Amino acid sequence: MEIKPLKLNVNAGKDAAPATEVAKRKQAANAVEPIEDAWRRIYASKLSDSDRQKLNEVKAAMEDGRLARDPSDCVNKAGKPKKFSKAEALRLWKTVQAQTREEKLRKMVEETPDNYWLITDEKRLAEFVTLLENEEEIVFDVETTGVDVWNDYIVGHVITAIKADVHAYIPTRHKTDRPQLNRDIVNEALRPFYEDPTVGKLAHNAKFDIHMLDREGIKLRGLTWDTQEAMRLLNENEPSFALKNLVTKYLRIESSTYGDLFGKIGFDEVDDLEIALAYAAKDGDVTLKLRNFQRAHLAKMPEVLRYYETVEVPLIGVVQQMETTGLHIDLDYAEEYGRELKDGLDRLYDELIAELGDVNINSPAQLKPALERVTGESLASTDAKKVLKPLAKKYPVVKKLLEYKDSFKLYSTYINALPELIDQKTGKLYTNFNPNGAKTGRFSSGGTGVNLQNQPKKARKLFVAPKGYAILGGDWSQQEYRCLAYFTQDPKLVDNYFRGDDLYASIAAEVFGKPIEECGDGSVYRKQAKVIVLAVAYGGGANMLKDAIGVEKHEAQKFLDSFFERFPVVKEWVESNQAFVKKHGFVWMDHLQRKRRLPDAKDRGAKGHYSAVFTQSTNARVQGSAAIQTKATMIALQELCDRKTAEGRGKWRLWCVVHDEALLLVPDTLTQQDVKDFEDVMVNTYVFGNIPNKTDIEISRRWGEGLKIKEFFSGKVSRDDYPNADDYEKQKRIVGEGWQGKGRD
Repeated sequence: MEIKPLKLNVNAGKDAAPATEVAKRKQAANAVEPIEDAWRRIYASKLSDSDRQKLNEVKAAMEDGRLARDPSDCVNKAGKPKKFSKAEALRLWKTVQAQTREEKLRKMVEETPDNYWLITDEKRLAEFVTLLENEEEIVFDVETTGVDVWNDYIVGHVITAIKADVHAYIPTRHKTDRPQLNRDIVNEALRPFYEDPTVGKLAHNAKFDIHMLDREGIKLRGLTWDTQEAMRLLNENEPSFALKNLVTKYLRIESSTYGDLFGKIGFDEVDDLEIALAYAAKDGDVTLKLRNFQRAHLAKMPEVLRYYETVEVPLIGVVQQMETTGLHIDLDYAEEYGRELKDGLDRLYDELIAELGDVNINSPAQLKPALERVTGESLASTDAKKVLKPLAKKYPVVKKLLEYKDSFKLYSTYINALPELIDQKTGKLYTNFNPNGAKTGRFSSGGTGVNLQNQPKKARKLFVAPKGYAILGGDWSQQEYRCLAYFTQDPKLVDNYFRGDDLYASIAAEVFGKPIEECGDGSVYRKQAKVIVLAVAYGGGANMLKDAIGVEKHEAQKFLDSFFERFPVVKEWVESNQAFVKKHGFVWMDHLQRKRRLPDAKDRGAKGHYSAVFTQSTNARVQGSAAIQTKATMIALQELCDRKTAEGRGKWRLWCVVHDEALLLVPDTLTQQDVKDFEDVMVNTYVFGNIPNKTDIEISRRWGEGLKIKEFFSGKVSRDDYPNADDYEKQKRIVGEGWQGKGRD
């Protein structure tokens, strides 16, 4: 067919100059310096890999006549000929890029398969709906104005009818003169299929699409596969989980990224709907092909496939609902606390300058010599964790500097910045939770929102429950160490959890040879024992331990040796992990449900990498298995929220998950039975074999200022529970802030 000129609202760059003009420019340029010499000079300069690739493309385009210098670049202000430069060549690359983009788009349209349907009228839509009525599973995707789920909007729907082998694109809000269907008509036509749980749905990065449909009033049900999350189980070390990169790599289907084709514009600005069809319908097509590829490979690992389908896939909808709940910020408290922090920062700054001299504290080049002069120590760097923290006990000025740095980060990153992220329409703060943010499968959060996983305890006070609600929180007591006891079956660890003893005090008494009475809460022995167990569980060794407790490496190694001497079964298990990863290049998490691939462990030539991944084998098993427990429990917690809401107990919602802590937003009229139901889910959903779970529960109005269950329901604080007078007074204040009588027996 004849292809008309493609219209696209992008800067396509400058057209190639006519042949006569090209010749004139070449002649003028060569009079100053032959172009071949210019290229040799440019290539002889220091170039990044990216710049070298761009220069190669520009040189090729100039040599085959598709590109020439701009006349204005050939002469200087005086009108004299000017040499060809690297900067000019890189400017020309934008023109090459635009030419390449236009050619790719043209080719995409020319090669659009016959089973890609562009649906722009109600008759064609009705025909497609008839096809969907016979489908058991469909692919879905939405095209949008951008990637902000709270402010962007849908401009078209991609639906693949799998049995019918039709990949459709239904535009609704493109900026074009071409006819397209009204969004309400399309929404109502597709709603029955989106919301039918018996029709399976598969997508890539489904959480985004579920969010966007939710904002249109459509509740997606029946999700069966997400190719992005499936790939995280097949290879968590992928450099990119973008759909186009994955299908190019694994399916050998050449696919350009959105940025390569359209730059930074929203899809609504693609005004040629033939281009929109060629791009969007292909998303549905390749997502289906990638799903089939992934399912075949996961089928070879039955337990991984079962875990993916029963935990990772259902979790996507749970996380989407949790993100939608949003977070409330106490702006008055933020302003008040911000003033206090600022005053403290100014005081600390003045004191530091008085001791260190007039230096820029945020400049390592100025700070390092000033610290060396004051302390008399030779410093490798000004790294807070590795260098400064071990010196803080010895030098008050270093301790003060670390306090300044912590307060500055708290003020600039949280207290001062968080209020600016509040959504103006809803008054809430939103964040993005990534269920597989770490390669072990552990959660991360952030994106365009706030990173709740890294929230300092002082900043948590900014987050509050809205009026009439409370934050019901539970954290697994020693989650990862119970996992360690389960895997190792060390008799001392197992017996400790059966007896319900204080693990850290017990270990401290063993390692340091002290009476248990001297190793209780607040003792230096207990604190050090806690870090020792952390180093063991994370495979960190003496280097991690010395930095954490501020001792020399040889002393840290003595602590570890003492631990392993008294817990030989743990030592044997750690060594077995290292032997396994050395042989296989990966380790299994609980019940063979997922792998952590550490290929460098098999490569002794990897030097530092070999050593690092060797020790990661233990960390991966413990942290990854704990993450599985968290995820399985989150699904059960969402079911609890749905049940309580359906029973008329008010609106229950998942609020957030931070490491080993799960928090719900619940009506502040909750009962003790409600709390028991919450505790039951936390401790019984996923148990590590014979090791009992334990959860510490608090009820809060302000995150980080929680009440124990008996305090919340009685409105009283027992002096016996708080030996420290300041803690006692703090709890009395919290109880006195309107909590009495809220809970019901």
